[in-house]
Amino acid sequence: MKRKFLFGFIMAICLYGCGIKTNSISENIKINLTENSLGYNYSQMLIPAVSEIQIVTDTYTDAIWDSYVDRERNLTYRDNFYNDLKNYYKELVVLKKVAGNYKITLSEQEKNKALKLSKIFYDENVANTQDFPELSREDCDTVFLDYFLVNKTKKNLIEKNVKEVSESEARIMDFHVIEVSDYELATTLLERLNNGENCVKLANQFSESDEISRSIAINNESDDVKNALSVLVDGGISPIVTDKGKYMLYKCVKGYNEDATRRNKKRIKEERESAYLLNLYNNYARENPIDINENEFEKVCKAPDVTLLGRDFFTLWSEEENGGL
Repeated sequence: MKRKFLFGFIMAICLYGCGIKTNSISENIKINLTENSLGYNYSQMLIPAVSEIQIVTDTYTDAIWDSYVDRERNLTYRDNFYNDLKNYYKELVVLKKVAGNYKITLSEQEKNKALKLSKIFYDENVANTQDFPELSREDCDTVFLDYFLVNKTKKNLIEKNVKEVSESEARIMDFHVIEVSDYELATTLLERLNNGENCVKLANQFSESDEISRSIAINNESDDVKNALSVLVDGGISPIVTDKGKYMLYKCVKGYNEDATRRNKKRIKEERESAYLLNLYNNYARENPIDINENEFEKVCKAPDVTLLGRDFFTLWSEEENGGL
């Protein structure tokens, strides 16, 4: 899939079935609703919706839409898609307000980039069709400008507030492991390892676990395990390590798995970014109920199938980021 909704930083479970209701809330909060509105009409909402629908269909075929993601709850991929779409619009509202609060704006160069993409989308998909009724160029421009602004806001805030992941935090080491319940046996096996016997052969013969080859995120282990393993170099053998009632022997195969560490570093960073943004959203939404114009959103959910004649919204952004325009 070329581009999933915005960032995906708000998990569907956070908003699915638990939208903020406006009845029984204070007049002050009701007034705030007018300040926290998406402000999009039906055709503006349709731009990212139709684009993502086309990407999903091209990737998985039409059959994906009626497949179940949760059969017990009778929840289909289509249902889940529209939950995600609603979250996307809510994210837009919050991050546009956050951008204003932090005085984050687009430069003239950034505005021109967004307007260039908007013109391409409008000329290729809107100008000669009736699929986006009453969508003006200005309306289309707003959607593209908002997308650029909230992505810039997210990037700026993450750079300032989310700690980088160190190599030691993400380090992955590769081992051959022997796991036994008898301490005397573990002592004998350690002696045999130190005398040069093959760890894999001994593990196949004596280990109580079939998982002999293991890639381990050292920072996730207990202090005892971490202290014993982190100092090992390729070919090094650990002392007996007690872990969860077992006696463990480790032979270091690779003291630093570069590819695995890089992937783990990326995963940790993404988790930190998601946690930061989710907290940002929750803090804002707790005091500021969000209005995405439910009537227009319902129209989008019931809209007839639209086949874009040109490039979709997310593909245009992807091509721009990769220097394709």
